[in-house]
Amino acid sequence: MRLGLYALGAAILALLGTPAHAVTAKELLRQYEALAKGAVVKGQVVTIPAGRDPAECWAYMAAVQDFTATAEQEGGPSILGSCVPAETTRLAIIRVFTKYARAHRAELDVRATAILIEALAEAYACRPAR
Repeated sequence: MRLGLYALGAAILALLGTPAHAVTAKELLRQYEALAKGAVVKGQVVTIPAGRDPAECWAYMAAVQDFTATAEQEGGPSILGSCVPAETTRLAIIRVFTKYARAHRAELDVRATAILIEALAEAYACRPAR
């Protein structure tokens, strides 16, 4: 019994010690393509297809959408450095990433965040204060 508990504890510690995997822009683009094949949009409701890739893309972009709305100062740029309007949908952010990624295919072997930050900055550049 005690040996079984030790083995279980060792297995849990091994899983917890696994390093985090950073998603590359190439992987995120692949996940988006799986999402795009079966996503159904009806008004404000988006139904994503079953499967790991579409779900991971949708969840990843939910976090990105949250960060685009997070600013250090009211009315300032987001912590990602872009000025994404509050009404921007997750699908719009996904489309911005996809357009940018497809235009820069040679640069996609980096973390997805690097490409996302560039794509959002290009699409939603901050205007200087007047």
